[in-house]
Amino acid sequence: MEDRISVIYISSAEYCGGAERYLELLAGNLDRMRFDPVLVTLGAPGLAGLRAAARRDGVEVVDILWPSIFSASGWRRLRSAIADRRPCLVHCNLPGPYDCRYGIPAVCARRAGARGIVTTEHLPMVPSFVKARVLRGISARAIDRVITVSRDNAFYLERLHRVAPSRIRVVYNGIPDPGMPDAAAGRAGGNRDEVRILMVGSLERRKGHETMIRALGMLGGGYRLTIVGAGPDERRIRSLVSEAGLGGRIDLAGRRDDVGKLMAACDILAVPSRLEATPYVILEAMAAARPVIASRIYGIPELVADGITGVLVEPDDPDALAAAARSLGERPEDARRMGRAGRLAFEERFTLQRCVAGTESVYGEILGEPR
Repeated sequence: MEDRISVIYISSAEYCGGAERYLELLAGNLDRMRFDPVLVTLGAPGLAGLRAAARRDGVEVVDILWPSIFSASGWRRLRSAIADRRPCLVHCNLPGPYDCRYGIPAVCARRAGARGIVTTEHLPMVPSFVKARVLRGISARAIDRVITVSRDNAFYLERLHRVAPSRIRVVYNGIPDPGMPDAAAGRAGGNRDEVRILMVGSLERRKGHETMIRALGMLGGGYRLTIVGAGPDERRIRSLVSEAGLGGRIDLAGRRDDVGKLMAACDILAVPSRLEATPYVILEAMAAARPVIASRIYGIPELVADGITGVLVEPDDPDALAAAARSLGERPEDARRMGRAGRLAFEERFTLQRCVAGTESVYGEILGEPR
């Protein structure tokens, strides 16, 4: 164990979302014979859940008070944490292009003697601003590899952020295999008449809840919607449900820890978002052999094969969303076929083992290990 390389994961996110789940899954499942994971959070109260999950997985957790990008004391604390754990790799997690202190911890890591520095960019298509571009330009000089979660993201990294293609590596998200789904679950198994649609995600405008609510209003009474999640748009969403007179057909379930159970009980997953890269919830639906109706945006078409594992529609189009839901609701055999195809695609491309192995391969490149 003496020769293990410490991998220091750095996050300063405001709350736990998909990008933070990425960190949890990655750090908790590294090959412990080769790597020793450490999670460093930069004074982020919203990451309490991530810190707790990391500790349960046996990952060392360090929380550093770094109140602002220009905090000299924060810089010193991070530099000390990195220097004390050499030899090490440092992996900065950027949910958006302005997160993780604009990547500036990479500069600190370089000065502290890290053997290599990696970032993961989840949403590089998010518009940046002058300060962010300047600071990212400084941090970019210290970064060896940029991992991103879709080929579409690589395009934005090159065009918007001037990252050299030779430094970009695409590693798709992956999730643990929940096991073979119950073939009899859901309407497709013939055990009920009602078509159940599920939405999972933060309650914010970019997720497209209004579009889904309007689409449900166009469908008959045999369709029911469950919305899982919490967030800043909750009050508006409740008002929309009330105004549409759909309170009897829409369940606002709040935060849930049993999404896998809800996924197994639904017939269709809906992802009518305006902004996504490769959302975990689509992978969860594929693993559960459930068809997906999703927006044709950014990295989603790299997950959902239109007409094969689900249906792609344009964002902000409730008519198209309703038509897709009606088609699958009226043809349960198509839903079963798409669900089976999605399960196969999950097994071949989106398991957690593939994601971790792909990331470890990037680490190996930086360390000069033979391929």
